Amino acid sequence: MPEESVFVGRADELGLLRRRLAEAGRGKARTVLVGGEPGVGKSRLLSEFALQARGFGAYVLSGTCEERFGSPTPYGPLLEALEMFGREHGEARAAELGGAAYQKLTVFFELGSDSMGAPQQVFLAVRRMLDEIGSKAPVVLILEDLHWADPSTLDLVRHLGQARPEGRRVLLVGSYRANPPRGERLWQLFAGTTFLRRTERFELAPFTLAEMRELLAAGGADRVDPKLAARCLRWSDGIPFYAEQLLAAGALTGRDEDVELPPDIRSVMLARLSELSEDALRVLRVAAVAGRAMSRRLLRTVSGLPAETLRDALQECFDRQMLVAEHEDDVYRFRHALMREVVYQQTVRDTRVDLHVAMAEALAADSRLCLSEGSAVAEQAGHWYQAGSWPQALGSAVQAGQVAARTLAFASAQVQFERALGLWRQVEDPQTRAGVTHPQLLAEAAEAARWSGHLDRALELVGRAIDAPDHGRDPGRLGELHERRATYLWEAGRRAEYGAAFRQAATLLAERPASAVRARVLAGIALAHLQAGHYQEGRDTADAALALATEVGAAAERGRALGISGLALGMLGDPEGERRLRRSLEIARSAQHIEDLLRAYANLGLILEHAGRLRESATVTREGLEEARRLDLAGSRQGILLANNSSAALVLLGEWEDAEKIITEASLDRSPAESLYPRLTLAEIKVAQGAFAQAHQLLASIENVEHGEDPRFLGPLHAVRAELALGEGDLARAADEVSRGVAAVHRGENALELLRLFALGMRCAADRAATDPRGASAVGDRLAGLTKDVVRRSSTTAAGQLTAELRQLVALCTAERQRIGRADSALGWKRVAVGWAELDRPYPAAYARWRQSLAALAADGAGDKTAAREPALDAYRIAQALGARPLAERIEELAPKLGLTLGERPVPARLPYRLTPAEFEVLRMLYDGKDAARIADARGVSLRTVQTQLTKIYRKLGVHSATGAVALARREGFFD
Repeated sequence: MPEESVFVGRADELGLLRRRLAEAGRGKARTVLVGGEPGVGKSRLLSEFALQARGFGAYVLSGTCEERFGSPTPYGPLLEALEMFGREHGEARAAELGGAAYQKLTVFFELGSDSMGAPQQVFLAVRRMLDEIGSKAPVVLILEDLHWADPSTLDLVRHLGQARPEGRRVLLVGSYRANPPRGERLWQLFAGTTFLRRTERFELAPFTLAEMRELLAAGGADRVDPKLAARCLRWSDGIPFYAEQLLAAGALTGRDEDVELPPDIRSVMLARLSELSEDALRVLRVAAVAGRAMSRRLLRTVSGLPAETLRDALQECFDRQMLVAEHEDDVYRFRHALMREVVYQQTVRDTRVDLHVAMAEALAADSRLCLSEGSAVAEQAGHWYQAGSWPQALGSAVQAGQVAARTLAFASAQVQFERALGLWRQVEDPQTRAGVTHPQLLAEAAEAARWSGHLDRALELVGRAIDAPDHGRDPGRLGELHERRATYLWEAGRRAEYGAAFRQAATLLAERPASAVRARVLAGIALAHLQAGHYQEGRDTADAALALATEVGAAAERGRALGISGLALGMLGDPEGERRLRRSLEIARSAQHIEDLLRAYANLGLILEHAGRLRESATVTREGLEEARRLDLAGSRQGILLANNSSAALVLLGEWEDAEKIITEASLDRSPAESLYPRLTLAEIKVAQGAFAQAHQLLASIENVEHGEDPRFLGPLHAVRAELALGEGDLARAADEVSRGVAAVHRGENALELLRLFALGMRCAADRAATDPRGASAVGDRLAGLTKDVVRRSSTTAAGQLTAELRQLVALCTAERQRIGRADSALGWKRVAVGWAELDRPYPAAYARWRQSLAALAADGAGDKTAAREPALDAYRIAQALGARPLAERIEELAPKLGLTLGERPVPARLPYRLTPAEFEVLRMLYDGKDAARIADARGVSLRTVQTQLTKIYRKLGVHSATGAVALARREGFFD
């Protein structure tokens, strides 16, 4: 870590200090006191603020109180502030700025001086000095560590804080350690009503997980390990100093339960422990052996101290902030995990073992002594393990793991199962002790590892279970294990292997009676067909799985088969697909089957997006993502799929910022193989925004990752590469990517991805026509033939007709093909733009508006600038709202030719009230006085479309009429 710690977070606190400085600059003195526990970042915040204050032109004086190892120097921080001010500006300039009061103070602090006979004279001199400096520019006086301040300094702080603020350009900022003990002079200062009324206090909170990740990223890491960030947060309790020390020492690289304390932290902690009585230390030793937290009753049972002695010792621990209470005071917890670690390490081994055994036995005798309902077996497992009692530790670890898995606490379950696996060969007759066979334990450990996000470990464990010699080579059991392995392979992104694994499982089960496992295997094979783009074959296999699950009465497997069959039907355009997926969702929820629940959410969102129902898709997938977060499974494969499907719908809706936030939070900390689709979605955003370097990095990160045959990945992959090439002006590379994409996707049954590629290919050909009209025309003819073939095939599916998006893509292909022959028209492009607007697709609508403007300008050789201005302006506003810089720049190049002034009403970077760009533009026109009919005419859409948009706008704004919407827009300055 750097010597000067990186400034992370604290934006609100820094903003408050800046505002108070601004108020002081306007002639109203302010006092702000910043509290927080040691290491939370008080000094770093004040250092950053001092730097910024100087940058704003303010004068800064700063001093720190010293810890009291002897008699503190009176006015110690003031003396330091004066000395540093003199060094910063030079004595002559400092004397000029501070006036006579500054000189009087410096003389007073010279050794042996008695120029001021009473404290009030010092206070008055300090006030006059600050006011004199403040007459030139605002002045900031920072006094740090007021919990160590001498009485004279605290009296000075009281005097300055209580002084009338009018006409004084002074900001006093002090810092102090939170929770000063009662009776301390600082506590007495805070108790003064006048002082409280005229001062402002806030306390710095520990870092959040997001801030901890930012701290790690600031250290130079290209990719922040989410598990390291979470572990650092847990061990440091969000205290930046502790976090930096742990990271610098590499103390978090071992097992989760182990940490090697850096010397600086150990010294800080031991110094605090030295202040405690022997009884308080004994209580802390018992508490440390219990763990980070312990029940009040367990502590009383095991401590062995008389009631009164225990009460006094506990009070001392609480007063010193070593222990805190929670859960209505029934649970005691160490204020800091590192303090518990120091106490534990300082307790001799024999004492620790005796206490662990005593706690395990007490919990076994009375489970009510545990931390919370159901935690007794987990606590016992930990104590038996730490005591080295291996037989008891093995049995309780297996039980604890099973309890944790049933309650979806998979990280805890994995710890217990891994512990049991480590003990297996150290215990006589382990199967009797554990209550399970070794292969069963391996399988349960694999499932826990899978849901904890450790897929490689899950695959290793299930592989060992398959190879284990002591499960009788039962084909049924082996088939089930192979089904699990296939599922883990799918989740790990090893697409070439998982289909084969499912088929291997099917072979093992072929001669076995019908069963739920066979139904799951068939469903897995069906899913492999769907991922290859073979929807009809996938549907047939899923229906066979559905029939088998129904035959054996396996409700959960029937729900899974319904979901996969529904996905196949949905991709084929059959409305029955949605009904099946919704039924699958109900079954999974009723059965509390989390794998199928999250999968059903993801697949339902996928087919809604495929049908063009983007808002519904985004809503469904966000619901699923919230469910995954509630279960702490957002980082699982299903959680990542939900994040991607949700963000993909939001990208199409033009809500790129929300989409990027979901992707970043849920998936980009995963490996490229596990976050393949989200990385591609984010690359699509970056290309449209013109962030080409970032797009290249994202595409490079998945370049060598196994892609499989999924047209929903291959189509967008080549499309994004082609769009990137177009953005960089490489037409040949763009056309080549389209060709490769068509070749990859054409083997499947995904008409949507094919038509998207055809439209992009037509665009490349139309751009090529300027230099090679014959070659461009040949490409256009070939793509037009392919388009007709896809339309014909799609019209013969179960749906019987093209979806609105497919029709829109055909229209786009037609408009681009006409552009190849320079026969495109403003009216044709207007129809394309209207179609996209009605589908709530702002980005392609803006592209079409730009093309409409170009076509209008080129009409009849002379052009119609008047007709070209409105679509250009409309396209520009949408591009600006989206942050689509390449498209906005093209319109900026066009504007002078149209005599068009852009940017008269800039679009905010983030639209208010979650309005879409199209809705924001409709509201703008409403604000300008247009009614619905005139808005429809101006935008080239139907009156019904505008009325629907207005209804959505009113709902988002929380108003009921156009009058209310306009009033709110005026009040909040939407269009100022």
